[in-house]
Amino acid sequence: MMHEFLLGLIAYITPLTEMVGTAVVAWGCLQGLAMLLQRGWRTLQRQPLHGALRDIRIAIGEKMALGLDFFLAGDIIQTIVVPSKDTLTILGGIVVIRTVMAYFLAKEIEKSSAEQRPE
Repeated sequence: MMHEFLLGLIAYITPLTEMVGTAVVAWGCLQGLAMLLQRGWRTLQRQPLHGALRDIRIAIGEKMALGLDFFLAGDIIQTIVVPSKDTLTILGGIVVIRTVMAYFLAKEIEKSSAEQRPE
């Protein structure tokens, strides 16, 4: 009885969690696009540029990493209740992608903050 209840609950929680992850990634893409368009507009107007392209990559990367966290959460929830080779493979892939992204994002932020520090 409890197992069926959990399966029913998971059927709603997992897609909802994945929708939140998709929304966060889309938010990052839209924010990055807006920042890039603003930069392009300022270039066309021959106005000084604020920030580097790295800032755009960091903004997008942060949202992608957060979105992947939601995908990971959804997959973990689903895998706990219904473990299968497919769900474990997907979960492992997301963990690897998220780890690599977090590593390079941290390096990018570290490099950016080192360049902004006064000597």
